[in-house]
Amino acid sequence: MEPAEKEVAVGEFKVNYATAGSGEPLLLLHGSEPAESWRVWEPLLPLGDARKLILPDLLGHGKSSRPVETPDYKAQARMLRDFADKLGLRSSSLVGGGWGGQVALEFALEWPDSVTSLVLVASSYDQDQLPRLQKLRKPTLIIYAEDDMVTQLKSGYLLRDAIGTSRLEVLDTVARDPRYDFRMSHRLQKFRAPQVLQLTRSFLANPSGMIAEPPEMENELKGQALRKEDEKDGAIWKKD
Repeated sequence: MEPAEKEVAVGEFKVNYATAGSGEPLLLLHGSEPAESWRVWEPLLPLGDARKLILPDLLGHGKSSRPVETPDYKAQARMLRDFADKLGLRSSSLVGGGWGGQVALEFALEWPDSVTSLVLVASSYDQDQLPRLQKLRKPTLIIYAEDDMVTQLKSGYLLRDAIGTSRLEVLDTVARDPRYDFRMSHRLQKFRAPQVLQLTRSFLANPSGMIAEPPEMENELKGQALRKEDEKDGAIWKKD
């Protein structure tokens, strides 16, 4: 299925986006690398069999407006709120990859009534988001790879611990495949597309049923240990 590209004015900006499929809306947000656009989600387009996919180019990316400085995740979340209003979206599920996950988290924190569920694929986050996530009571699927050197696995546990209604799925190492390396292993929507697609489909079909709460004690203790390690090391990155 080839998505249809459209354009909408959002405040002073032009936002390019693609749509595909039908059903309940699913917003997919790409990461921060300069060349990224909605097309990073092409491997997951089969999700359009059951959902209406809406894939925007974030500001500073793709065919959307390119301000002198790319807006930060908070400004991107505000843009996304206005974008959703323009499209008449009352409530949507969100999928965010890398920095797009950080934008999705901010959107859900600021406008929780506009979000039904979240999928975070090797998501980055801002340190000050973690304590706020304790109040985020949205079903959330968190997907990481074991060997990711950009968005490291310990951060998946930190997000899992911060979001009580979440489930962490850890995929096999990516760099074992000679075609990929550690720097690319966070792009799971491309390099682990079949697993990410299957997990996301299962989750969206029954978000609450896929969330284990409280987590198993072994994982809980591991998460606490990683959190202490993170607090000792200092702040986490802000972009992927």
